[in-house]
Amino acid sequence: MNDLIIEPRDKTPGIDFSYGILLFHGRSLVEEPKAFFEPVFAWVKKYIKQPAATTVISIKLEYIDSKSTHALFEIFKLMECILKKEAVLMINWYYAYGDIEMLELGEIIQGRLETEFEFNEFRPDISKY
Repeated sequence: MNDLIIEPRDKTPGIDFSYGILLFHGRSLVEEPKAFFEPVFAWVKKYIKQPAATTVISIKLEYIDSKSTHALFEIFKLMECILKKEAVLMINWYYAYGDIEMLELGEIIQGRLETEFEFNEFRPDISKY
């Protein structure tokens, strides 16, 4: 299976997917979510047919808008089907130091899924702003 790499931009997240490891990073204020997330959904749909024994999804977003949140939730729902194949699904939710809103967003999403999240605080690199 080919990796999926999308470089981050000012308003779109970086996507680094390889077999068993999925990373979203940066900021997500996607103006055209359907177009942006289309290759992501295509990759995930192909991946869930033959997932790794352990899949780790890491979300390290400094900001996420509501459209991107919805897309991310749908991706998580798709990925949960690998649990029926007796595979392990781990979701790491990173939030910027002191950003209680991002922490709470992760907790809300986790509450609507069957998968437990691990929450991790990080210090964003402010030198790029």
